[in-house]
Amino acid sequence: MTREQSPRRACEALVAALDLPDPFDLAEMCARLGNQRGRPIVLMATPMALGNLCGLWLGTAKADYVFYEQDTSQLHQQHIVFHELGHILRRHVPKRVLGADLARALAPGVEIDHVERVLGRDTYSDSDEYEAELIATLTLRRISRQHIVDTPMAVNPSADSAITRIARSLSRGDGQ
Repeated sequence: MTREQSPRRACEALVAALDLPDPFDLAEMCARLGNQRGRPIVLMATPMALGNLCGLWLGTAKADYVFYEQDTSQLHQQHIVFHELGHILRRHVPKRVLGADLARALAPGVEIDHVERVLGRDTYSDSDEYEAELIATLTLRRISRQHIVDTPMAVNPSADSAITRIARSLSRGDGQ
C-alpha cells in the first residue's frame, strides 16, 4: 500500500461508516454525528466575505461550529459542510490559527476563551485539505443515491436540481 492509498482508504472507510439518514437530511446527519462524538455540531450559514474562505470549522470546549457560505447553491453548501466534517472526522488540527476577531465576527455568542481550534477552508495544498475534500466528494457521491430532503439552504432550487441530477448521473457509472 502506497502512502497515497492509506489516507484514501481511511477516508473511504469513514464515509462508508457514516450513519446517514434516508432520505438524506443534513441537519439530521449532523445531529447523529454529534451524538456519536458526544458534542453537538452546529451548522451556521453566513456570508463568508473574509479572504478566500467558503467554510470554517470552529471547535470549542462544548461544540463544533461549521460555518458555510450562505450565498451559494445547496449542492455547494453541502460540499462545504462535508469538507469541514471531514476535518472533524479525521481529527485534523490547524496548522495556523485564525484570529480571535474572526471568531468573534462569525460566532458572536461563543466565548473566545473557549475556542480550542479554528480551521478554515481556503487552500487544498496540504494532506489535511486533500483528505477533507476527498471525504466531501465521497459523501456527496454516497448521498446522490438517496432521496434528499429539501432544506432551507437552497438558493436557486431549479439550478440545484439540475446540478444534482447531473452529479448523480456522472457518479453512478452504470448509465442509470
